[in-house]
Amino acid sequence: MDTAQSTPEARTRVKLPPDPYRDDEPRPGRGRRPLVLLAALVALVAAITIVNRSTHHSGGSPTADQSTAASNASNPAANPTGPVTSQFDSSGLPGNTADGVPIGYPHTARGAESAAANYVVAYSSSAMINPTERHKLIDAIADPVIASDLQTQLDTAYTQVDNSLGLSADGVPPSGQTFVQRSAPVGVTLVKSSSNDATVSVWTVTLSGLAGQGSTHPVVENWSTITVTLRWTGGDWKWVSFASADGPVPTSGQQVVSGGQDLQKAVNQFGGLRYAR
Repeated sequence: MDTAQSTPEARTRVKLPPDPYRDDEPRPGRGRRPLVLLAALVALVAAITIVNRSTHHSGGSPTADQSTAASNASNPAANPTGPVTSQFDSSGLPGNTADGVPIGYPHTARGAESAAANYVVAYSSSAMINPTERHKLIDAIADPVIASDLQTQLDTAYTQVDNSLGLSADGVPPSGQTFVQRSAPVGVTLVKSSSNDATVSVWTVTLSGLAGQGSTHPVVENWSTITVTLRWTGGDWKWVSFASADGPVPTSGQQVVSGGQDLQKAVNQFGGLRYAR
């Protein structure tokens, strides 16, 4: 792995490790969410659902996709995942990026898994709160057929998010505070795929809120499964739609919660992650 400088925009490149619970993989040796923020994010998901209903062409209903995902989750060996190297650089990631988002994935199921994981990270990032950065990000990951409608829906939804969190119209937080929105995939599974379409579920934990002294919207964690529909278009996998469901949620540990200033320092010190399969 190679590590970029520790700035808010920095990214650490990593490859997802082999799954020790899959028979085809080598086994290792022994050896409280604030209500205002919740309402804002619910409004965002509701807005995107409108776009999904009018642009989803995967050929399967959400219910069918979710049922398949549940089946795969109970039988992880059904979808073994190996490393992807075609069209990737020496770190195992796509050699090209668009506005910081890795692009240029192999036309394979494994390429779709990598695209889904990285797109979820980008879509759940703090860049989405700024209109200019959000538009660039969506242009980088979305199928051009839906990009314009998606931009319109997101502009409306994030206006509500900005107002709820006390951010400016450009997504600038109150003085002395830092807006946090960062997601880390915990696991990825291929729900279904065809020659030019793929559905991938990404189990993820997201941190969101305002860090810093005086914050009334402390940073909280949220566990969810985001199921992404992708289409092969223009020589790459592109985002078509998504559905989000809560959990699975692990039991909280016994660690002491850090203060807002400690979290603010950590967010500014540690870059986010990009993933390859």
